[in-house]
Amino acid sequence: ECLYAMDETGCPPSDQGTQRVVGGRGTKTQHKVGGGDRENVTALVTICADGTALHPTIIFKAKRI
Repeated sequence: ECLYAMDETGCPPSDQGTQRVVGGRGTKTQHKVGGGDRENVTALVTICADGTALHPTIIFKAKRI
Protein backbone atom coordinates (compact mmCIF):
# COMPACT_ATOMS: atom_id res chain seq x y z
CA GLU A 1 0.00 0.00 0.00
CA CYS A 2 1.01 3.65 0.14
CA LEU A 3 1.13 4.21 3.91
CA TYR A 4 4.62 4.55 5.41
CA ALA A 5 5.88 5.24 8.94
CA MET A 6 9.30 6.69 9.70
CA ASP A 7 11.27 6.87 12.94
CA GLU A 8 14.61 8.48 13.68
CA THR A 9 17.21 7.90 16.34
CA GLY A 10 20.49 9.59 17.13
CA CYS A 11 23.56 7.62 18.10
CA PRO A 12 27.29 8.22 18.34
CA PRO A 13 29.34 6.80 15.45
CA SER A 14 31.29 4.72 18.00
CA ASP A 15 30.75 3.82 21.62
CA GLN A 16 34.16 3.20 23.24
CA GLY A 17 35.26 0.63 20.68
CA THR A 18 31.87 -0.99 20.11
CA GLN A 19 29.92 -0.65 16.88
CA ARG A 20 26.19 -0.36 16.30
CA VAL A 21 24.45 -2.35 13.58
CA VAL A 22 21.22 -1.12 11.98
CA GLY A 23 19.05 -3.72 10.24
CA GLY A 24 16.60 -6.52 10.71
CA ARG A 25 17.57 -9.74 12.40
CA GLY A 26 18.47 -12.49 9.95
CA THR A 27 18.73 -10.21 6.89
CA LYS A 28 21.70 -10.51 4.55
CA THR A 29 22.47 -6.77 4.51
CA GLN A 30 23.35 -4.95 7.72
CA HIS A 31 24.38 -1.29 7.97
CA LYS A 32 27.19 -0.61 10.41
CA VAL A 33 27.86 2.80 11.98
CA GLY A 34 31.39 3.37 13.23
CA GLY A 35 33.96 6.12 13.70
CA GLY A 36 36.40 7.67 16.11
CA ASP A 37 34.82 11.03 16.92
CA ARG A 38 32.14 12.15 19.36
CA GLU A 39 29.61 13.52 16.87
CA ASN A 40 26.16 12.01 16.56
CA VAL A 41 24.66 10.56 13.41
CA THR A 42 20.95 10.17 12.71
CA ALA A 43 19.45 6.88 11.53
CA LEU A 44 16.08 6.96 9.73
CA VAL A 45 14.05 3.75 9.44
CA THR A 46 11.00 3.64 7.13
CA ILE A 47 8.46 0.78 7.04
CA CYS A 48 5.38 0.35 4.81
CA ALA A 49 1.96 -0.68 6.12
CA ASP A 50 2.31 -4.01 4.28
CA GLY A 51 5.46 -4.82 6.33
CA THR A 52 8.16 -4.09 3.77
CA ALA A 53 11.02 -1.89 4.93
CA LEU A 54 13.19 0.55 3.02
CA HIS A 55 16.95 0.60 3.51
CA PRO A 56 17.96 2.65 6.57
CA THR A 57 19.14 6.19 5.85
CA ILE A 58 22.16 7.40 7.83
CA ILE A 59 22.67 11.18 8.10
CA PHE A 60 26.12 12.51 8.99
CA LYS A 61 27.16 16.05 9.90
CA ALA A 62 27.53 18.22 6.79
CA LYS A 63 30.91 19.60 5.75
CA ARG A 64 31.47 22.82 3.87
CA ILE A 65 32.99 22.49 0.41
